[in-house]
Amino acid sequence: MTCYVVGRIAIHDRERYGRYVAGFMPVLQAHGGRLLVSDEAPEPLEGEWDGRKLVLLAFETRDAALAWANSPEYREIAEHRLAAADTIALLSEGFG
Repeated sequence: MTCYVVGRIAIHDRERYGRYVAGFMPVLQAHGGRLLVSDEAPEPLEGEWDGRKLVLLAFETRDAALAWANSPEYREIAEHRLAAADTIALLSEGFG
């Protein structure tokens, strides 16, 4: 069953966040992940948006998503994101 990672990211250090972005896609793709959305200005249809970047990733399974998130390669680049942004990240399984 497809599993999704949803992120809301408030970037406060663009230069350091750029280091994270530079290494992100190769690590994501090596773990079978797909980037579906990366939008710094999503359009609210209802309610108020807090201005955070919206990211949506897809993986074939929950185990694949967790393997990516916990991999040494991802943890290494994630240090840049952790230092450069405040992030809320959620893991959710799709309907099967």
